[in-house]
Amino acid sequence: MARRPKFRQKTNLIYRLLSAIILIPLSLYIIYLGPPYSLIVAGGIVICLFVEWAFLCLKNRLILWQKLSCMFLGTVYLIVATLWVFQYLSSPDGWKLMYWLLFLVWSTDSAAYAGGRLLQGPKLAPSISPQKTWSGFIAGMIGGTAVGYGASFWLVPFVFSLPGVVLLVLIAQGGDLLESIAKRWSQVKDSGVLIPGHGGFLDRLDSFLAVSFALALWQVFH
Repeated sequence: MARRPKFRQKTNLIYRLLSAIILIPLSLYIIYLGPPYSLIVAGGIVICLFVEWAFLCLKNRLILWQKLSCMFLGTVYLIVATLWVFQYLSSPDGWKLMYWLLFLVWSTDSAAYAGGRLLQGPKLAPSISPQKTWSGFIAGMIGGTAVGYGASFWLVPFVFSLPGVVLLVLIAQGGDLLESIAKRWSQVKDSGVLIPGHGGFLDRLDSFLAVSFALALWQVFH
């Protein structure tokens, strides 16, 4: 019986790797194809995101007006972020910015996950997400900044400065924590089950949505 948790962890890791091997190239290909294919797929994902957010809001122990407030704020957040993404998915060279954003987020998440598992150490926010550590946070900042800043010269030159990339990596990690808070309130491990090893779309896109939301606000108020 004692070996079962380790077996489950290994099985979950295998699912994560297989999902990534399949979904990452597929996602990049669909984005590169552009409209209408990218918009159709993105529209389906957005529907899943709204359903998963509604599930988290309705499942938690908040009273009715708090649940409705949660639904409203989450809906505004998702609308702003996804409209910004749709804007660039519809433009001829928008795939470059989407690629760059995905590379930044994926490298941040991967470095944080690997750094946390290898180095471990003090917990970052044990009451919110017991698995996250300061070592993982620092590794995520370093990995995300290195990849994000390096890839910017290839995909989006003269758009993002180094401090801007650092800020976006920080926001990406904040988006991950934000979704962890929502799941903690709802007492669930994952927002969904559609992506094997990863949970739902909200679990996989939390950092991406946070950065998209921040860039949308920057575009509006800059």
